Amino acid sequence: MIYDAAVIGGGPAGATAGYVLAREGFKVLVLERERMPRPHIGESLLPRTMGLYRRLDLLPILQKEAFLPKYGAHIVSNDGSCQIELDFFSWGADPDLVAWEVEREVFDKLLLDHARNRGAEVREGVSVLDFQGADGAPARLRIRGEDGAESAVEARWVIDASGQGSVIAKLLKLRVNHPSYNKFAAYARYTGMARREGRWAGNVDLILGNGGWFWLIPLRNDITSVGFVSSIPRWKESGLSAPEFLDQAFARSPYALGRLAAGRRASEVWTASNYSYSCTRLTGPGFVLVGDAAEFLDPIWSTGVMLAMRSAERAALVLAEALRSGRTLAADTFARYEKTFRRWTRIHFGMIDAFYKPGFAEALFNRRNTFGVSDAVTRLLAGRSDLGPLDRFRVQLFYWLIDANHKWKFLKDPRPAEHAVPHV
Repeated sequence: MIYDAAVIGGGPAGATAGYVLAREGFKVLVLERERMPRPHIGESLLPRTMGLYRRLDLLPILQKEAFLPKYGAHIVSNDGSCQIELDFFSWGADPDLVAWEVEREVFDKLLLDHARNRGAEVREGVSVLDFQGADGAPARLRIRGEDGAESAVEARWVIDASGQGSVIAKLLKLRVNHPSYNKFAAYARYTGMARREGRWAGNVDLILGNGGWFWLIPLRNDITSVGFVSSIPRWKESGLSAPEFLDQAFARSPYALGRLAAGRRASEVWTASNYSYSCTRLTGPGFVLVGDAAEFLDPIWSTGVMLAMRSAERAALVLAEALRSGRTLAADTFARYEKTFRRWTRIHFGMIDAFYKPGFAEALFNRRNTFGVSDAVTRLLAGRSDLGPLDRFRVQLFYWLIDANHKWKFLKDPRPAEHAVPHV
């Protein structure tokens, strides 16, 4: 059998692509290396995905889960004396500005089952070993099941949604790392941690710690996802194990330690390395890359799931249109998709760069909404990848403020001196 499409990966990007293609009436195969459910970081979703959930008929399924609602985020100094609230409802009760905090093992399985129920063929526990693609001919994947048996799959086109595994990009040597984001995360789940009250109970806390930053993501059932992100060299030089490194980070942050209160760790401590990267091209004979398989951004602003699903939907719709038209499939079919995806990631990379620049904290904690700059930054952090010209200009003004203040020091750091520490 030759499938209309094969999708590598069954995470949010792969499930989205599989669902869209099955809905459009095509024979699609989704190949997932692991078995769902499986643990994954990236629990904090952004408001701008709500419209996507509607288009994918996911909204009733997700609403039924009663995930913890998220209305914004707080960026907090190491000691808690300074904080900025990002209210994603600043412009009124727009229903597209709803978000959730989700357990990714639950969320990802819901998405993959949704694709399966719509008609996508899903095989779990299957690894993709090799890819061959050529113009005008079906692409070929060599795969291996959990029993070790190898076989081949043919498809008219392949969507690589394999996340950081980035199967095709690695095979074709398309990946280019961003060395400035040479980061490491130690993370775990805790019970009994203190939370904000009322409407803000589900908000993320991002803490500018000493030599790194924390995420505190509240989840259902009194669970909080906690991670500390620092540089890989700093962790190696410490000589500490991942649990010891995380405990030390807590001890050096009065605010994080206060939030821990009487809480206790409820899972093992996991680790992840953040080698942010792009790919020299996102499409070629027989394939297109989506989500983290195409570009991986630092997780600081929680863009991963949003970009994964939006890019997968866009690529799947382009493929569906091309298949329906009967045109010969070629890499240039996805030229407009690639341009759009790079525009989205470029604007988010800009804010990641800003976060790791000297002077970010001073500019942030002296926040003013002069010329609407603060509102534009909040809209970007809420997940609006397609800012209008005026908001793009306002965001650039924020970046200029960071650079200018680093050079001329005209903004005073409001944090106590002992906590005005670099978070990079």
